Amino acid sequence: MRQITELEFSLIESKIRKAADKIGLDDRSTGFLYLILDALFPRSGEEISSLITDGGNDRGADAVYIQESGSFVHVSIVQCKYASNIKNSKKNFPGSEIDKLISLIRDITDRAPGLIESVNPLLKEKIIDVWRLIDSGKIIYIHVFLVSNAMPLVVHERSRFDAFCTQYEFVSVEELSYQSIISLLSSDGRTKENGILDTVDVQKYERTDCDIRGLVANVDAKSYIEMISNEGGSIKRHLFDENIRGFLGLDGGYNRQIHQSALSEENHLFWYLNNGITIIAKDFTHQKVRGSKIHLTDFQIVNGAQTSYSLLEAYKRDSERVAEVVLLVKIFASSRPDISEQIAIATNSQARIAPRDLKANDPIQKKIAAVFEDNNLLYERKKNQFENAEEGGRIDSLKLGQAILAYRLHEPHLAKTASDEIFGSMYNLIFSEKLDADYLVKLARLYLFVNSVRETELVVLRRQENFESNGEFIAYTQWYIMYCISLMVGGAELNIPAEEEFDRYFDRARSVISQIAEKYKSQSFYRVFRSVKTKELIMDELGIGQLRFEF
Repeated sequence: MRQITELEFSLIESKIRKAADKIGLDDRSTGFLYLILDALFPRSGEEISSLITDGGNDRGADAVYIQESGSFVHVSIVQCKYASNIKNSKKNFPGSEIDKLISLIRDITDRAPGLIESVNPLLKEKIIDVWRLIDSGKIIYIHVFLVSNAMPLVVHERSRFDAFCTQYEFVSVEELSYQSIISLLSSDGRTKENGILDTVDVQKYERTDCDIRGLVANVDAKSYIEMISNEGGSIKRHLFDENIRGFLGLDGGYNRQIHQSALSEENHLFWYLNNGITIIAKDFTHQKVRGSKIHLTDFQIVNGAQTSYSLLEAYKRDSERVAEVVLLVKIFASSRPDISEQIAIATNSQARIAPRDLKANDPIQKKIAAVFEDNNLLYERKKNQFENAEEGGRIDSLKLGQAILAYRLHEPHLAKTASDEIFGSMYNLIFSEKLDADYLVKLARLYLFVNSVRETELVVLRRQENFESNGEFIAYTQWYIMYCISLMVGGAELNIPAEEEFDRYFDRARSVISQIAEKYKSQSFYRVFRSVKTKELIMDELGIGQLRFEF
């Protein structure tokens, strides 16, 4: 891989500066971490700050994101290395860092004695969360991201990590060096790329209708894998339609069944068991002869994120075996963007446009935006709509929906666990025309205040060098704090304290939540502050009820 250029380095620096300014930090390294987490997990309902475990005794884990999906748990561990100047950006990712991660993963899976006592409070809570999910019968997968605005691992160090992943089959690794980061963050949203696929025999069918062409073909998996991966063996994320990329980022898109199917002695069945890949291109060319190549111009993959990533990982494990796989590919070419979008939506349920984006132009969303604008607040109907604006007076539609759920509807657990339904089944309940404009503005300001104090506490917590802190619960509790304040205010559900009283109400609510955290510190905060039962515990502390629970 070639070294980074001055222009490329300055492009990434500009994005880091913007991210650091947005969160009000002078620390570029933390700004880089925020930037990467926001790009990797764009659909996360979690606050970015709650994912960060960076600090003293983080064992190489700068951030941990836990996502439950049915009987599976996907744990993403992110390690970021920031090069502050172009000289350092020409160095490789330090091999010594992977030893920390290998040691950490082994200790987590082996439940090594003394592990909890040796890590910082934020990482401790994440580890406890993972253990409790395993105890509940969940199947765990760990995906490691090695991220740097410099060069990737040298070959022998990467081989060493791959060997570890072979030993622990539920662990996978992905590198994001400067080239991948530029692709993720470039201003046009993606890098245009051409590709070549090798077909199997003459197994192709082409159709043309007006301004769209389609081709269905059987291709060999090796040519597809080579097309979607870079020199370092990592997947080219920019090839995936942005609607898929959010899914791909959660756990790398890894699918154990696809992986095993490609490596099995009966991998000739792969074609029959897999739905294949769907590609949209500006154009494609091919000859109707045996074994010809398909040339793609400016293509995007709109269906097949799991298949793509899992095939790549299987190929690293046994390239000769996976090279035998035949892959079904559908290719569509059209210059009309509306047709491309329709294909992307129709062909992949995981790639469907986020419900929030579908509601962005809903009349009530536009009305809320107008009200907020009149009150010097920015209301983001789409993610990063006001990317260049300061963070202080900005709230997005998802966070407002969560605030309404927690404060007005008294459902803080749903604000945490059912955020996907805010723009789905619960949309009309949450964003009601009955809402008072003044109330929405006050609620938004209350949320911004609560979140600002919470963010400040987390920064202080990450900088502590001792393990005696008992404030790590704050990472999980903003919606329960909002709920607690609504109970303390009392009266009608629309009551919101005056801004000059925010401090007093927050301190009281934090004290209540802190008492609950202390009582249940032997249990996972991840569980406690996702449970409907915690509402009753808050009422108990406020003298409204008398209940105790086990989670």
